[in-house]
Amino acid sequence: MKLKIFTLFFLSTLAVLSLSCRKAELLQPEPAKIIQLNITGASDVALEYLYKDSIIASPPIGGINVKTLLSVKGENVTLKVRKKGTSEILLTRTIMATPFDQHISLFYDGTKIYNNAISLRLKGYALSGELEFLLDGTVFSSGNGAIDKLSSILIDKGTTREITIRKKGETAILLTKTIESATAQQNIGFFFDGIKIVDNVKVDPPVNPANMMLTAKFETTFPNQFKNVDVDLVFYTRLKTASNTTVGTKVTPELRFTLPKNGSFNSIELPPLPGANYIYSFDIVEKGTNTEPYTPGTPLVLNGYTLKPNEGRITAAFAENGINFEAGKSKLFVIADARTAVTTPTRSIYVSGGRLTDLSQYFQ
Repeated sequence: MKLKIFTLFFLSTLAVLSLSCRKAELLQPEPAKIIQLNITGASDVALEYLYKDSIIASPPIGGINVKTLLSVKGENVTLKVRKKGTSEILLTRTIMATPFDQHISLFYDGTKIYNNAISLRLKGYALSGELEFLLDGTVFSSGNGAIDKLSSILIDKGTTREITIRKKGETAILLTKTIESATAQQNIGFFFDGIKIVDNVKVDPPVNPANMMLTAKFETTFPNQFKNVDVDLVFYTRLKTASNTTVGTKVTPELRFTLPKNGSFNSIELPPLPGANYIYSFDIVEKGTNTEPYTPGTPLVLNGYTLKPNEGRITAAFAENGINFEAGKSKLFVIADARTAVTTPTRSIYVSGGRLTDLSQYFQ
């Protein structure tokens, strides 16, 4: 009996000691862990970064590149961001004990903090007037003539922002584009003729390197007599030294290039010319026909004159503006019409391509 009581007492003592040891182990505080925090981005104003109410970094205005080691203990440890010298907290971010490498991206425009930024290139040409570029209704850039600007657009991941373009001093929106957050580099290519804007203008190389890529839009200088139809350019070849009223040689098989009446751009590959001393000229006709897309009468047709097919003539005032062929090259033209008046043998008016505005350099 005594042996049983002793054995029971001994086992009970072991159990108590075991529980005491376990409780002691549970009371041991969890050790702090060291993590490396990387903060990248950009800010238009100076910021301060606080951890446990102490400033751990205060980089200058511009690019943000902070790397620091932090001791993390517990689950509710936070990083706080504020404007330098102020108390207002702009951002609070929880810092975890794992993993070792942790990253925070932030971009601040002085109004709001974003977690992402994309690069936006505005590339184009304004034939007249000055353009303003707006981000969600606020002007962030402007320009006239040749425009080639690179901007950083702040945007939260998974969202979109809106870019609009208008003429300076006016409120009417000429173009609206949506910017996505997922594409790091985005482009808006455009052409502004002083009234309307065309976007997504590209100058791609020819598929066949022996050819020349021609991208063009059509504008009439006779709005009161233009029929407001799509036009075809029907191509001719002619010697550079030929008289500007000499009839050209029509390309065989016939080569037609349609340009829409709305002024948008279209592209065609031109084959090589017969020789280096040749250029391309063209007739302007109503799409699918050989008929001039104009109504007769003044001021287009002078009194006593007749409107006739051009047959590849070049207007005298713009004789140097034929299309010179360059193999493997890409050209971007605004093609405006002009007239040639010929007195003999008959009093005739020929309408052909007149002023060719070469914009190639601004889109390459």
